[in-house]
Amino acid sequence: MKRPMKRPMGRTPALAIFRVFAAAVLLGLGPCAHAAYSCTVSATSTGLIYEAPSPRDVTGSATLTCTRSPGDASTLSYRLKATDGLHASGTNPIRRVRLGSSGNLLFYSLRRGASCNNNTNWRAPATGTTDVQTGTLNFGAGLVASTTLAYCNRVRVGAGGNPPAPAAGVYTDTFSIFAQYPTNKAGALSPDAPVSLTVGVSNQCVFNSYPGSLVFNYTAFSSTAQTASTAFLLRCSTDLPWTITVDPAATTLLGLRYEIAPSPSSGIGNGNTGQSVTLTGTMQAGQAGACATSFCTGSQQHTVFIHY
Repeated sequence: MKRPMKRPMGRTPALAIFRVFAAAVLLGLGPCAHAAYSCTVSATSTGLIYEAPSPRDVTGSATLTCTRSPGDASTLSYRLKATDGLHASGTNPIRRVRLGSSGNLLFYSLRRGASCNNNTNWRAPATGTTDVQTGTLNFGAGLVASTTLAYCNRVRVGAGGNPPAPAAGVYTDTFSIFAQYPTNKAGALSPDAPVSLTVGVSNQCVFNSYPGSLVFNYTAFSSTAQTASTAFLLRCSTDLPWTITVDPAATTLLGLRYEIAPSPSSGIGNGNTGQSVTLTGTMQAGQAGACATSFCTGSQQHTVFIHY
């Protein structure tokens, strides 16, 4: 009676051992069922000088490099995305470089490809492929594949909301480029590759328009002083102090003494083309002049200097 009872008990440990072994085999196969792709992005930073002619463009590149395990498929789809940067503004963000911690900002654009003459904005939507770069890597028989994409930064000088002469200094912004693979919303994300854009701005003052001629109609021994004036537009970098001088500031022509004075003679640049300066010439009363006939003409050249 005891022997029949021992046989089931002997089989039970054997069955338990089998189940443990089967579970171990399934656990061992689990990781092999998932792809082992791994991707990184590297990118070059760029810089330019803010000066005419506008616009100013500079190109850089981003390289996607991926590896696979021997059992993975030989192709891998991807999306390359670019964040909006540290100083972007608005609901549809506008990229901006910034002068240190100041409020001085310059707008710029980021385009996919080596040309800025297109509307291929580069951004990082949470889903979908709008404004991103998509493609497929082909590993062939290898385990590593890569691709390089050019990009273009554009800064408009005195256009697109930027002043003609912004405050001088080094403006910067940093954005990141990263990959999602495969190209779907559940794809893995690569680490960010930070990219810097540097824009150098030099102090400058220029004539946005030029002064004309001062014309005096003076009669000998005039009882009143004679005046003449001309104006021009000055453009200086934001916050840049400037002064105006005229050479010669005082001289004699046909025996008649006169002076030329600028108004205002100094100021602070506003970065735009709206600072007007008037040159006023004054020829004092009571002068005889030096003219051998009843009517004489003469001219004298003067130079206007902007000091900054």
